Amino acid sequence: MLTRRALLHTGGMMAFAAGVAAPMFFSRAAQAATRNRKVLVVVYQRFGMDGLIAVTPYANESLRKLRPDLMLPAPDSGKDNALIDLGEGYGLNPSLAALAPLYKEGSLAFIQAAGSPHNTRSHLDAAQWWESGTPGNKATADGWLNRAVLAVGVDEARPLRAVALTAETPRALYGQHPSVAITELKQLRLVQDSASLRALRELYASSGNVQMRQAAEQSMAVAAALAATRPSDNAGYPQTAFGSSLRDIATLIKAEVGLQVAFAESRNGTDGRGSWDTHVNALDASYQFGFPAIAQDFSKSLAAFWQDLGNRSEDVVLVTHTDFGRNVVQNDSKGCDHGRATTMMVLGRNIRGDIHGRLPERFEREALEDQMDLPVTTDFRAVLAELAGLQLGIRTEQDAQVFPGFNGRRFSLAGSQT
Repeated sequence: MLTRRALLHTGGMMAFAAGVAAPMFFSRAAQAATRNRKVLVVVYQRFGMDGLIAVTPYANESLRKLRPDLMLPAPDSGKDNALIDLGEGYGLNPSLAALAPLYKEGSLAFIQAAGSPHNTRSHLDAAQWWESGTPGNKATADGWLNRAVLAVGVDEARPLRAVALTAETPRALYGQHPSVAITELKQLRLVQDSASLRALRELYASSGNVQMRQAAEQSMAVAAALAATRPSDNAGYPQTAFGSSLRDIATLIKAEVGLQVAFAESRNGTDGRGSWDTHVNALDASYQFGFPAIAQDFSKSLAAFWQDLGNRSEDVVLVTHTDFGRNVVQNDSKGCDHGRATTMMVLGRNIRGDIHGRLPERFEREALEDQMDLPVTTDFRAVLAELAGLQLGIRTEQDAQVFPGFNGRRFSLAGSQT
């Protein structure tokens, strides 16, 4: 007899532990492979990334005066830890070096001075605004990504439409549409040729319910597809939580199980080192903490993910966002406190890879918000609405459904091939 304990210890049956009946959960998923193959991946850089450290207008002397300890040497200066030339006076932080080839091939866009119209400096509130998609409205119970999937319409052939590789469901996926939050993909895998799987097959084969038998058969097929799909041997994912989450998302995409939106978080780097919350010694050269340690893990994970996808990358767009940027003016601890605008990143074959957005012409106190912050010149919702349109087919007239209260224009990112 197949016991509850056996079910819970059979890879894919971990879905039962989350309160989801696995056969019904996977029902008809295989049919989704012939439908719209586009996927939108959302990466949250938790706790506030410094966009000016990531992509630096290095020739701006007024900025250098405000950040004397946070401006790395110019590209081609011959100095250690020099910025990587992106052209037009911009340099990429060397800790993000793995992203440079993606930018040079035209697959990566940086959107500077992006952020929320609400000027909170609270991590908790800022995260709520980005994930709910309704800045300033604490009454919003659901998330923008859930509303976006719901706006596309119910699709029973895509039971794995919305997946988060996180310990808990992120606020972005709160809402009416079913979603799954898991820390590892093996929680959705069935161990092939195991005694538990054979018992499970027999259990459902003996059912008098035709729908249940059909659902079980399709469940097994999806489980087999997941078990057979592996990342490329040479993808080079870091052995970190973020690297593993992107590895699992790539696996789901390649397994053709109907994934449409996915969510992952970047919180720290190897062995828990580094943070986007760079109050102190932001450019720690030892890679023990600060920006370099987490940025290296972040960029190597993204590069591995893109390589792992292979031809499937043609259908995938990945976007990053964070709580907020940091003060333009550095503090006494060689870091920066909570600020306003930041840099969003968009990775995709059919987007306009470039440096977008509008920075101040001069970085002087009177040109900054509150005399210390980078003003928001691009509403983050304009970027997300554009990508929801490109990847999910959300129409412009549905933008207010996905982002209640937003009446701005989409931020154009579509490439010539889209």
